[in-house]
Order: sequence, then C-alpha cells, then structure tokens
Amino acid sequence: MIKLIVGNKGTGKTKKIIIAANDSIKKSKGYVVFVDFDSRHMFQIDHRGRFIGVKDYVINDDVAFLGFVSGIIASNYDIESIYIDALLKITKKELTETEVFFENIEILATKYNVDFVFTISSDLENLPEFLKKHIIVDAKEY
Repeated sequence: MIKLIVGNKGTGKTKKIIIAANDSIKKSKGYVVFVDFDSRHMFQIDHRGRFIGVKDYVINDDVAFLGFVSGIIASNYDIESIYIDALLKITKKELTETEVFFENIEILATKYNVDFVFTISSDLENLPEFLKKHIIVDAKEY
C-alpha cells in the first residue's frame, strides 16, 4: 500500500506523518522505519522505530533514493512500514518527475509486503494523475 499525505507547505504534513508513524510503531509486530531529509525530528519518533536522516548519505536523486530504500528493505525482512517525509526535498525532483519512482515503490510494496507513507508538498488539485490511484489524505483533514 502507498499512502500520500498531501498539502502545501505549512499544512502540518510532518506532524501528521510523525503521529501516524508513532501509532504504527505501537501497533506493529514488525519494524517501522521513518526516513527524513535531516535529523530534526529524530527525538519525536518512538525509540522502538528506526529513524534515518538521509542528509548524512550521498543521495542526489530519485534513483539513488530508491536504491537506499531497497537497501533498507533488504537489510531487514521484518519491516512492515516505511514513512518518508519530505520526498521531493530528498530526491531533488519535481512531483511530475516522480512517476517511475512511484512505479518502483509500488513494486517493492507488493513484493515485500511493506506499506509506504509519504508526505507530498502539493495542492490536491495539482496532484499528477499517476498518483491518484494511491490512498490520498488531505493534510488539512488528517
């Protein structure tokens, strides 16, 4: 499953994904991973979850980030959920340039039975068609 928390800057997407990740950590029988651009929110994630700030790694685009996510999954087959905040900042891409990335994430989600939750900085109205098949949550209503 791929879930998107969508809203413009300042609509509370990060707060909502942190709450969702912590709820998942409390209920999960497997592992939950929270990926963010930097480490600002490290101490807001329950200690039983795995926090990764990607700023410390060489990730220059969506292809490198997909490899990074694949490595996370390969290192632990008990991962149930991966929460990713600030995807566009991490990948240095425009939302319209992420179609292949999301196709590959969908393959990983299905093959390894991992749920993905992303925050996306965008208006719901401007969401590209290829993302509309995923579960979409308006950050204002979450």
